[in-house]
Formats: sequence, C-alpha cells, structure tokens
Amino acid sequence: MQPALTITLTASPLGRLLVATTQHGLAAVCLGDDDSSLVAALRTTFSAASIHVGDEPLAAAAAITAYLRNETDLPPLPLDLSAGTSFQQRVWRALQAIPRGSTRTYGQLARDLGLPITAARAVGRACATNPLAIVVPCHRALGADGKLHGFRWGIERKRALLALEGVLLPEG
Repeated sequence: MQPALTITLTASPLGRLLVATTQHGLAAVCLGDDDSSLVAALRTTFSAASIHVGDEPLAAAAAITAYLRNETDLPPLPLDLSAGTSFQQRVWRALQAIPRGSTRTYGQLARDLGLPITAARAVGRACATNPLAIVVPCHRALGADGKLHGFRWGIERKRALLALEGVLLPEG
C-alpha cells in the first residue's frame, strides 16, 4: 500500500515545481509546465496513494527553489525512496553520491554499483523512473558519449540544472 502524499505546487526558475512528502520524507520532486500535468504524472507514479495539498512540503519546496535560484546549496532533506524497487533505490543512492558540478555516465554508475558495463541500460531506466528531480540528481547522469540523453522533465531542464552546477555541455 502506498502512503498518503501531501503536495505543494509553486513557481521555480525551471517552471512549475511539485513537491510531495510522506510521513517519512520527500517522495517526489517534479518539474513541469503546468500543475495539472504534474499532478497527473504524480498519480501515475503513486497510483494507490491518496494525495492532498498541505503545508508539510513547503520548507522543502522553498529550499529547492532557493537552490534553483543559485542562492544556496541544497540542504540534506529526508527522503522516502519506497516508490522504487531495491535496484532503483541503489541507483538513486549512487546518484546522490555524485558531487555537484560532476557527472557520471550510466556505465560508470553501473561500475560504481559493482555491476558490469552491460547494466548501463538498466541504470538508465532507474534514472528515468526517479521521482525526486534535483534531490536525487539524475540530471548528473550522461550517456556513454558524454551527451545528454533523456530526462523525465525535459532535456533543456537537464542542461539548465547542469549549467547551474557549473557543468557546461555543448549544444545538441
């Protein structure tokens, strides 16, 4: 059974921001263009959860927005990774170990996890299902060619997040 989610929606430098919490911590941080699409995507990921608007996510939303404005580093935030499988959770924790301003390829992440390079695609799929944009920094994962490949919230947002962190990539 999935837990109850409390959400808040706000503006951010990268569009609309949805932050969802459970009693255990942040469960989702999503970026998009409009609130209805963000809530619909959340309902897809957390199909069995009850969802309501409340104040619990406000502090996390403010911290994430300040980070996106480059006003402060992102503070440690309690996370609820229970939406993922054990493999996805391992990948998400490995993403959290990538320092700001750094990137890793999906293959490097696979090796970091003690997996063969052939697990790079599985790592990429785990990144694609990450419900915690920014906080679990899947934007720091790149293709084997060092280029941007897929990002649940749009390639331009991925590029903007990396630029915010001092990683400059060529266009295209």
